Amino acid sequence: MGSSLEQVLVVTSADAHRLIPGEGLVLARENSLAALCEAGQFLPRDQVEGNPLYRQLIPYVVVLDALGQVFACTRLAIQSEARLHHKLSIGIGGHINPIDGAVEPAIVRRAAWRELHEELHMSLHEPRDRELVFLGFINDKSTPVSRDHLGCLLVLRSEGEVTVREKDKMRGEFVTGLILQEKIAQLESWSLLCLLSLHELKESAN
Repeated sequence: MGSSLEQVLVVTSADAHRLIPGEGLVLARENSLAALCEAGQFLPRDQVEGNPLYRQLIPYVVVLDALGQVFACTRLAIQSEARLHHKLSIGIGGHINPIDGAVEPAIVRRAAWRELHEELHMSLHEPRDRELVFLGFINDKSTPVSRDHLGCLLVLRSEGEVTVREKDKMRGEFVTGLILQEKIAQLESWSLLCLLSLHELKESAN
């Protein structure tokens, strides 16, 4: 949860513009992630929320099962971020904090694993960073939430059971792309961008 004392990893909006060629879901390679992390710094969250000079880096993990179904979560009203209540998400993510270690490319995956374990029960055996496939950036400026943040899109193929931990805050289940298409009006903006590139996400996880 955010507080005046929380430190979050950010890049300047100028660096984001310089390093990410385009908006929406921008496919990219590992060297682009490394360059972005090299420009990162920790700042107080209350200093960067709603501040157009900065973008907060968010690992955003799409979890697929062996059949290519997507783990989708519905955020319930008890969650603190009111702008996301009852929205449907196909990504698990959160802020990167100093607890995640040195500012280097690996910090994104360390933060991603932390968020995954905080949000989900997963029957993964000895998870390895190589299982988190980096696909690109979510550079979405269509909503106030998205303008504050910059997504680092990762894909995880899970062979076992996945459930949400805090069932009072979220509901979660694996669903097909067809079902997601039927619920497209409920999707968060980032999830909508991921759904439009679902084929690429599935290919990258193979």
